Amino acid sequence: MIEEGNYGIWIGNCLDTAKLSAQIKIESDVELEETEKLEFQSDLIENQYKRQMVQEDKQFSTCIFVPKKEKSIAYRDVLEEKYEVEELIPLLYGNISETTSTLGAAGIKVPGTAGETTEALFDKYKIPSLIMADGPAGIRLQQCYEVDRKTDTVYGIGVLGALENGFLVKQEKHENTDTYYQFCTAFPVGTVLAQAWNVELMEEFGKKIADEMEEFHIQLWLAPGLNIHRNPLCGRNFEYYSEDPILAGTLTAAVTKGVQSKKSCGVTIKHFACNNQEDNRMGVDVHISERALREIYLRGFEIAVKNSNPVAMMSSYNLVNGVHAANSKDLCTKIAREEWGVEGVIMSDWNTTVPEDGSIPWKCVAAGNDIIMPGNMDDDKNIREAYHLGKISEEEIRKSAGRILKMIEKLV
Repeated sequence: MIEEGNYGIWIGNCLDTAKLSAQIKIESDVELEETEKLEFQSDLIENQYKRQMVQEDKQFSTCIFVPKKEKSIAYRDVLEEKYEVEELIPLLYGNISETTSTLGAAGIKVPGTAGETTEALFDKYKIPSLIMADGPAGIRLQQCYEVDRKTDTVYGIGVLGALENGFLVKQEKHENTDTYYQFCTAFPVGTVLAQAWNVELMEEFGKKIADEMEEFHIQLWLAPGLNIHRNPLCGRNFEYYSEDPILAGTLTAAVTKGVQSKKSCGVTIKHFACNNQEDNRMGVDVHISERALREIYLRGFEIAVKNSNPVAMMSSYNLVNGVHAANSKDLCTKIAREEWGVEGVIMSDWNTTVPEDGSIPWKCVAAGNDIIMPGNMDDDKNIREAYHLGKISEEEIRKSAGRILKMIEKLV
């Protein structure tokens, strides 16, 4: 709803000196969009809001604004019906490899990448995997690596080898190898980029990211991040844009358009939703009213989705009102798909199902969190058992698989 009343515009260098300079007048209540009551809100008491009316003053102008109801979005599921249902289950978690570190880095094809979609369907059906690279300020890869001349295999050092130019892991030297380098551009961090308020610049930034994705054969960039700067102690504020959802969402849409202007490149906007602290990030339970959730914490994602159609989104580690984001049907299906029309894939953050009290693998699928990253055999076992016990349906598996296969087809 937009409520009837006068809304003041205050201008100044800070709140202490800002002056009331104009006002927007809404002459009657307007319903913008019909939403469904979220299940995880049922036991919460909604915060009561009071709005302060701005008094008429002839010293500044008044603009009469007439809001219009948004067009409803008809979301249509993609149901994959070509393959046997149990053959599709490996699509629901990342590529599993003996060389995979605990943080992922299944991307041995491109050393230092964070993970890949499964290769399990390649030999039989020629369905390739997609390579995912992290990096909030440009693509993050292992800067230097060796390839065995005889076997043509890569000596990788995992995802930690891509952090701080390999400072955290000592790289061993091997005989009879060739050395290769992957130099990626270090761009300013998200918070700095956002200070320009420059949509055109952000789209150009996205195009430059896509150029390097093509150069290093990467299909999915695990960025941009657009969570709200709620607490200055949040350890990932540097990669998020702002405390303002309009700014964050608008800039994310611009970056997404830039990256996805290249056919083989896609973004993964994150962390959906309410990842506003890094301490205890897998166990923290964010208690929040539905109004605050929709108006502040989800608003940037909504703007980005509706204006740029990102290929993928990443769910967050935390719980929202008692439910892990990756297990939340309210977030992943009701809001993202049925209300906003998200057609892309939703994947988990890395190792969200590993802790004993973490996300439940089969519940990820049931919620509409399509891929569990980076994936492990326990995820496979849990999903198969749940399917045989009837906890998740064949239709739910086919829906997630359909979205993943559609993404692979789009990017390869």
